[in-house]
Amino acid sequence: MVQKIMVPPYFGPISCWKQIINSNILWDVHQNYVKQSYRNRTFIHSANGLHKLTIPVKHSKIKFPMLNAEIDNKIAWQKNHWRSIQTAYSSSPFFEFYKDSLEQVYNKKYTYLVKFNFDMIKLVFEWLDIEIKLKLSKEYKVVYDDSLDLRKKIDNQKHSISKNKIYNQVFFEKNGFLNDLSIIDLIFNEGPNSLSYLK
Repeated sequence: MVQKIMVPPYFGPISCWKQIINSNILWDVHQNYVKQSYRNRTFIHSANGLHKLTIPVKHSKIKFPMLNAEIDNKIAWQKNHWRSIQTAYSSSPFFEFYKDSLEQVYNKKYTYLVKFNFDMIKLVFEWLDIEIKLKLSKEYKVVYDDSLDLRKKIDNQKHSISKNKIYNQVFFEKNGFLNDLSIIDLIFNEGPNSLSYLK
């Protein structure tokens, strides 16, 4: 199985999870942090359409690796994100099944972005009933021989335009189908069928 190199996203869009499922992933945590990317943002489907959730990160004039990206907790981002998710998905078919475990993560305090992202990735693995194997990089490499480098996949500063099959969304009748949203949009709407959708 070819190793894929990825950077841990905040949940990550569906297109990202299609790469993660049944793959040998090496998570690059030593690549320089890129702001306004899927490293600290995710997109959900709200009543008003596309809604962006962004984790505030402390910035520096000096470049720093993803591993050292610190969350700015002076802003009540966790409370705001959880409230937005509840509002958007409380009427979705499977929200009740997953909400308690998700709320627990949003109620924990985090210093580093990478720790929060990995806890969310682990949660998605748990929801999808997939064995967790987290392999982290030990140093930064420009090129990985014999590996598929997907690190740029989460560099998007705007909503992904990757095309996915249509599935039912809470506000489909009002807003139409919104493509390649956060993995939680798929899971809250499709539940156990999400894994088959991703394969």
